[in-house]
Amino acid sequence: MKKYLFLFLLHLTALPLLVKSQDSTQEKKPVFTATAAYQSYVHFLGRTDSLNSSAAMAITGYQLKNGLYAQGAVIFVNNNLTPFELTGGSIELGYRFPETNHFSGNVFASRFIYGKQSLLVQSSLNYQTGINANFKTKFININTGADLKFSDHTDVGLTAGADHLFIIRLKENEAKALALNPGITAYAGTQRFSTTYQKNQSGNIIGIPVGNQPVTVTEQQSRLSILAYEATVPVILVLKKFNAFIFPSYIIPQNILTQAGEHGTNKFYITAGVGVRL
Repeated sequence: MKKYLFLFLLHLTALPLLVKSQDSTQEKKPVFTATAAYQSYVHFLGRTDSLNSSAAMAITGYQLKNGLYAQGAVIFVNNNLTPFELTGGSIELGYRFPETNHFSGNVFASRFIYGKQSLLVQSSLNYQTGINANFKTKFININTGADLKFSDHTDVGLTAGADHLFIIRLKENEAKALALNPGITAYAGTQRFSTTYQKNQSGNIIGIPVGNQPVTVTEQQSRLSILAYEATVPVILVLKKFNAFIFPSYIIPQNILTQAGEHGTNKFYITAGVGVRL
């Protein structure tokens, strides 16, 4: 099962919209965004390598007035064995639905590109396509998503979460604000694994039945499982065209397939960065 290049890419591309969406009088126009970010713990739904890697990345995007958009990302991994090495990237094309007071969302298709010796846990993922839908109420926002991930096989992913956005205006009638967006998210998806067991099998020699013989059988199986829970408290400072952010997060992996070489643990980590929206 594989998912996003990094989970927080979804948050990063929406950062400037958190405050902008509160001003319905602003004219819709093409938008260019650029973000530089650092993540203290590289993971894939709590699954990680054995090197406790951190990562830095750069993300740029452009959205047309009609909602069509394109964005690209490059990522550098840092650990004791690999100091700051370019290890992968992604290209995404999509469409953001017209935003209302109660709904926002997008559809997307992504292509992932990796270095020859990429350390990313999800480096077998080649393509991904999916849809995200966010339903907003006065007290809570419900976030849902579904996707297909393509590598040497196809996997299904599902996401469900809830958050509440607090906005503190720093100056009236100016695009200066501090936003807090605490939330929780559950991630699910298909997992592929093999089961090996022995069974007795009868046979014959020259047509003469012989006793049962033990035979080792390996079967490939797939199941839909909860893969992780995550709690995060994004804090975003917006100063007109610029923003700065920090995401304290706590990931709780579930159903780790240790027999398939997966490993991970509950972990607190931080994502931080700066961006611009033109």
